[in-house]
Amino acid sequence: MDARVLSILEYDKIKAMLADMTQSRLGRELAERLEPLTQLPAIEASLLETTEAQTLLSGGAQVPLRGLSDVRDVVTKAERGGVLAPAELVQLADFLRGGRELRRYMESKRAKAPTLSRYAEAITDLQALEEEIYGSIEGTRVASAASPRLAKIRREMQGLEERIQARLQSFLNSAQYREALQESFVGFKEGRYVLPVKASHRNLLDGLVVSTSGSGSTVFIEPAAVRKLVNDLQTLRGEEEAEEYQVLAALSGLAAGEVPAIRVNLEVLAAYDFALAKGRLSLAMGGRSVAMNVDGFVQILQGRHPLIVQGAVPLDLVLGRRYRTLVITGPNTGGKTVALKTVGLLTLMAQSGLHVPVGEGSCLAVFNLILADIGDGQSIEQSLSTFSSHMSQIAAILAKAGPRSLVLLDEVGTGTDPAEGAALAMAILEDLHRSGAVTLATTHYSDVKRLADLHPGFLNGCMDFDRETLRPLYRLVLGEAGSSHAFWIAERLGVARRVLDQAGRYLQERPVESELPPPVKRLEEVEETPPPRVETEPAEVTAVAPGPRPWQLGDYVRLESLGQNGVVAELPNARGEMIIFTRGKRVTVNHKRVSLLMEAEQLYPEGYDLTTATYTWNDRKFMKRAAKGHVDGVRVISEGIPEA
Repeated sequence: MDARVLSILEYDKIKAMLADMTQSRLGRELAERLEPLTQLPAIEASLLETTEAQTLLSGGAQVPLRGLSDVRDVVTKAERGGVLAPAELVQLADFLRGGRELRRYMESKRAKAPTLSRYAEAITDLQALEEEIYGSIEGTRVASAASPRLAKIRREMQGLEERIQARLQSFLNSAQYREALQESFVGFKEGRYVLPVKASHRNLLDGLVVSTSGSGSTVFIEPAAVRKLVNDLQTLRGEEEAEEYQVLAALSGLAAGEVPAIRVNLEVLAAYDFALAKGRLSLAMGGRSVAMNVDGFVQILQGRHPLIVQGAVPLDLVLGRRYRTLVITGPNTGGKTVALKTVGLLTLMAQSGLHVPVGEGSCLAVFNLILADIGDGQSIEQSLSTFSSHMSQIAAILAKAGPRSLVLLDEVGTGTDPAEGAALAMAILEDLHRSGAVTLATTHYSDVKRLADLHPGFLNGCMDFDRETLRPLYRLVLGEAGSSHAFWIAERLGVARRVLDQAGRYLQERPVESELPPPVKRLEEVEETPPPRVETEPAEVTAVAPGPRPWQLGDYVRLESLGQNGVVAELPNARGEMIIFTRGKRVTVNHKRVSLLMEAEQLYPEGYDLTTATYTWNDRKFMKRAAKGHVDGVRVISEGIPEA
């Protein structure tokens, strides 16, 4: 998956939440390396892990993970022939005990968590090594019981220390030396036993001056009477150290022999920590497992954005079977972008084996690619405009999109002239639909809504809006096209009625289509079978032609004198005058002042109602009412404007 898209959809925040649910560095690293999968069997296996972990935890189980520490460095040191320190050996023994206890525990949970229980079978029971370490290490030092020789050395050392203490105590208790001693205690400096003697009485005590106080008033003397005993003790200490090293080396050798099994245990316990973290995350966000498919079918029922804790309005959305392209319209701040991000993030989470906060009956599709253009995307470094940045991203999306792609486009076509932007948005969505991608797009262009009427497979949706409170409801309504609610908002905020009425007249008079005729060719049509030409009634009209070809109703043309483009609404009469529909008006011009840009055959499907492209919205509304007999004194004599 594209790292930029993962960032846009805030997938990294979900990973951070998951990492915080782990109990060891081993599990945390797995969480931090998490990526969406694209193979259905692997996704389903990972989801099953999460479900079983959630089941264990929700039942109040305390899965034993004691000793789950990162002993990889310890194992590597032993593998390379290093001698492990007592603390390192104890850490390793704790880890081995934790693995043994976890295996025993999971064997008792086969009914609740059969898959996770099977993982425990890979844990090697190394109780013998574990007990050897515990029996040889006491606290942070080698135990006397580790070897008979070590026990003998320490007994001899203890006897010598007792004799030394007794000799020194005799000096402290002697009246002969009481005046010479600065204080009545036995010190230990530089590995020697010493007495604090006043410097002025130095010669009263036979012995070696080991050190002097900072002021020089006290000298620390090792009495000659204990020097031999101390030397013997030093010798025994060296023997003790050598014997401890032998014990540690032997234990390290035993550990080195079990390195392959220990590494497997590390992997299994890390996997357990990771799986249990997934279960905790599911419980924390009220998640559930969802059915996955490779057919592009998405059904989200009561779905919530995982990162919106309070006030999130559940999302209901179905897409991917009858409809593969959803166009969401509605006011700004109405929740359109959140809806896109919700679909994208829930899909990423499910493909990562994570539960998602949705209602029962939800299902998600597996996509090889999730492509998104959300946010303004401006690049200060490259000095790109918002529109240029969007187009750069969309160009890349169009190049990559295919049948196993999910495409999310926010405010597609914005940042340029509205007419051109709407036409471009429609063409982009059509191209994505042809590619086989499942597409969700938001827009505030009204013309883009028409795609749902023109093409099967397109569906409109809108974000609901409370007209009384002027508040967005953040609820997606499928099958309906929304609006910006600009008139309602303007009226509620005090804009004069005369202004709103005039705005309404302008809105009714505007052309339904932009200056460029809409791309109305149906996606399922085969290009090799163009629609039949429109029949013309007067025979003499066909004699006036743009070159070798007669004019046809619906031809897209250029009015040179006006500098405008339009559509042929009526064919040339005997005087060569024709009517062109341009910018919401029907204009009469001589055919010599018109040049052909695109033939009608290339624009419209068979049976297309050309009145849509050649009359204003008011004209068409009037014609429909007249055809139904709803206009007094008017009868329809042809399929043109009714005659009053």
